Amino acid sequence: MKLEIANISKSFPGIKALNNVNLNLKQNSVHGLIGENGAGKSTLVKILCGVYQPEEGKIKINQKEVNLYNPKESLRFGISAIHQESVMFDELTVMENIFIGNHIIKKINFIDWNQMAQKSDEVLATLETNIKSSDIVKNLSVAQRHIVQISRSLVQDADIVIMDEPTAALSQTEIKELYKIITNLQKQNKSIIFISHKLDEILEICDEFTVLRDGEVVSTDLISKTSKSELISNMVGRQINQIFPKKKVEIGNEIFVAENLFKKTQFKDISFNLKHKEILGFYGLIGSGRTEIMKTIFGINKFDSGKLFFNDQHIHIKKPLDAISQGIVYLSEERQNLGLTGTMSVKDNLNLAMLEKNSNYMIVDELKNLTTAQKYKDKLNIKVSYWNQLAQNLSGGNQQKTVIGKWLATEPKIIILDEPTKGIDVGSKSAVHEFMGELVNEGMSIIMISAELPEIMGMCDRVAVVYKGLIKRILDVSKTSSEEILSYASGE
Repeated sequence: MKLEIANISKSFPGIKALNNVNLNLKQNSVHGLIGENGAGKSTLVKILCGVYQPEEGKIKINQKEVNLYNPKESLRFGISAIHQESVMFDELTVMENIFIGNHIIKKINFIDWNQMAQKSDEVLATLETNIKSSDIVKNLSVAQRHIVQISRSLVQDADIVIMDEPTAALSQTEIKELYKIITNLQKQNKSIIFISHKLDEILEICDEFTVLRDGEVVSTDLISKTSKSELISNMVGRQINQIFPKKKVEIGNEIFVAENLFKKTQFKDISFNLKHKEILGFYGLIGSGRTEIMKTIFGINKFDSGKLFFNDQHIHIKKPLDAISQGIVYLSEERQNLGLTGTMSVKDNLNLAMLEKNSNYMIVDELKNLTTAQKYKDKLNIKVSYWNQLAQNLSGGNQQKTVIGKWLATEPKIIILDEPTKGIDVGSKSAVHEFMGELVNEGMSIIMISAELPEIMGMCDRVAVVYKGLIKRILDVSKTSSEEILSYASGE
């Protein structure tokens, strides 16, 4: 089956997720779709799966235009996706998982269990696996779960299979087995869109490729006509220094140290230091463990072992209040859920972390609250119509400034910014970057997590590159390149 995506565009508030994207998937072809986090890959997949509808453009299957207005319709046209996080029912059998929501029904409205078992075993046999339809899913490995998902796609008569980071949790042996399955799918005239951050996989298994950057196609060709270095260059491909207003400051001595932090299943041997007036970046691909490390340092989660030091003193952080009392605050990437209280006013949001300080005998001093709110509204240039305006009615950029202001009111020494410019427009991004420069100039130290390499290169002094819960390297940004950072983040 041939798939043609022509001039597809999709926007969200403040973000142009896809802009005139074109992609041609040939029959029996494995087409690699690559790009940095936030490049638009997931949005494109959701459009193909009927979750999102494009604002512009056309989708054609076998040269006939189709309208994928919901997931069921997408399946009807033979498109199925296998996501990185497999949705499985652990207590059910392989057969039951394969046919979930798609049961074979007898004429008298009873489920035909025998035919479903037979069909499951036939599909599993074509994939050359030893999994049985009667096996319980909770006893399967991650790789075997992927096979069950592929089988589910096949019984749904999918001719186009989208594999989103299918090898993220697989061993090298399991990856080779997956490659064999992909080859078998091609023999069955299936077409595959293969999404992966691991460029060696793209080069090994794909026939063609498309590189997305900032929602646009920057390169597409036969895989035989490219190289790993060229793919990396196309993924990164921007001049940095002219975009980010990084201010030069005199970086001081070490003020914070994390020593051998370990949390089972999330990260291990995490050691790094942070200097006075430094912006230290944390970069890694989705699922690398960046956010989990910072949540643990802030006390949202607990680490199993390791030590934290602040100004050469061993500190114990068991909950966020402990971190705040030490002068450490954390701005979550989940602005709507963990940063902002949308149904409260902007003034009250700016004072959320200051309620105890701005209260007398458990009665809030409204004058102190107003003074605090006015100070950080002016400092961050938060645009509000009136003080009691609900935070949920602000633009994304002004919401983010409000969350930053809430934490600055506590007068921290260290601020951890997790994706500080995620989901905000270009003008607001520039304002946040400029303000970061002002903060370090005033003596604060910043840890910034970002999935955008240009932001890391443009704003940070050093960058810790995280891969599968490990810090692979800590690099001086002035002495490294985007290509080297991306290489370490990909496990090289």
